[in-house]
Amino acid sequence: MPVTDDGQPDTSGVATPRKINPPHYFGLALIAMGLLRWFVAAPPLLGTLAWIGVVPIVAGMFVAARAAGQFEKVGTNIVPLTRSTALVTDGMFARSRNPMYTSMVAIVTGVALVLDRWAPWIVVPVFVGILRLHFIRHEERLMEATFGPTYLDYKARVRRWL
Repeated sequence: MPVTDDGQPDTSGVATPRKINPPHYFGLALIAMGLLRWFVAAPPLLGTLAWIGVVPIVAGMFVAARAAGQFEKVGTNIVPLTRSTALVTDGMFARSRNPMYTSMVAIVTGVALVLDRWAPWIVVPVFVGILRLHFIRHEERLMEATFGPTYLDYKARVRRWL
């Protein structure tokens, strides 16, 4: 039988919580973008229009805060790959099954715009890939196992991202 990170038996049979979670990858993505911006010589892409990146940054922060608040309101777990006690399908979750991940991608995209060079854009698809491969696909299986047909109906109605 598989075990969790703390050595206890993993009875879910679906997923094991990770020690490095999306917020950690998010922080690493931002650091990598900054390093790429400063260490890769390249001409500006947008010039003064780069400040348009503030829009997805602010929107992403708003969506993340609202979605996290919804989890808190119903008292369910926000930690990825752990069992949830409630299926949140309203508010931000009525438009995206993953509003917190969508908000992180929006912020990373906004930062790439603000940094105004091509090199930081390399990080965006890598970050999306990490979210999809290491978290979303496992979380979807866990949600199916936990909530069954209710989650499958929700999954059929609401898109993964937007």
